[in-house]
Amino acid sequence: MEFRRAHLLHSLPVVIHHALRDNRIIAFVDESQFAPELIVPMDEIGTATLKLLQPVEDARPMPALRVRIRRSGDLGRELVVAEYATEEITVAVEKTLITEELAAALGDSGTAVTRAFVRRTT
Repeated sequence: MEFRRAHLLHSLPVVIHHALRDNRIIAFVDESQFAPELIVPMDEIGTATLKLLQPVEDARPMPALRVRIRRSGDLGRELVVAEYATEEITVAVEKTLITEELAAALGDSGTAVTRAFVRRTT
């Protein structure tokens, strides 16, 4: 899982590229809505999340995991904090580093991508 800042056309906040064969997901996020200091911690959370999932041949009607991105002002010294539940991950992001529009789009896109996965049983 990788996050890359880019200048996106047509006012899109995020474009997801999912290479199924390589099990590689790249989120191109609009540079005006995503601070550069978020790249490393968001990459780490994305990679840890993918380790919980196993790719499948055909997309499922239900996502394997619901992704929620929440803007927060009470994270202390942390920029990003992830909380895992059985069927959901909530990622709190320092609210000055990400826009509301991008947070919502990342949550929706992240959830949609997990349709190509199932939860690992081990």
